[in-house]
Amino acid sequence: MCMGLWSEHGTSWYNCNRFEEKSGAEARDAQAKSRVSLERYLHYYNRYANHEQSARLDKDIYQKTEKKMVQLQSASGMSWIEVQYLNSASQALQTCRQTLKWTYAFAFYLQRNNLTEIFEDNQKDLEMAVEALSEMFEKPTAELAESNLKVEIMDKTAYCNKRRLVLLEDTAENLAKGRWLFNVDFSTPQASSHRG
Repeated sequence: MCMGLWSEHGTSWYNCNRFEEKSGAEARDAQAKSRVSLERYLHYYNRYANHEQSARLDKDIYQKTEKKMVQLQSASGMSWIEVQYLNSASQALQTCRQTLKWTYAFAFYLQRNNLTEIFEDNQKDLEMAVEALSEMFEKPTAELAESNLKVEIMDKTAYCNKRRLVLLEDTAENLAKGRWLFNVDFSTPQASSHRG
């Protein structure tokens, strides 16, 4: 195929034997741009979807946390207050996952610049901390009673909460000051496909 417009080939059955270097090159360029656009979309969508799936798994963790807290009390003699760190960690996981999920939707619309690099560094830092905290929940109940793991979980929970706030505050500040550059123009209303 010549990759040219269909309208230039008449109404008869398509049988193109033309070679037009310029129009073919333009078509290939448009096709390459389209492929890059699709790959970019899939990159952000897959990360969004992964955090959506992880959030569902973390919700299971949250539902099992109280049971684990009761088991931990029985096995180690800890009080209800002493096992609340698991509840706090579980809540942090859910909140951070939701934040991460939506940062990928936000990032999809951002133009690349230095602020985007900082945003992605903050995003990556939070993501790594959340994954580390999530792994800690997979430990057997007996290990959760160990004081060093308890301290690790509490530290990682605090770190996740802090990094989440840094990411959100930096994003909000740059938005309020008009520093973000977007791939689409949000200043003009888009035509709605909804008809009333």
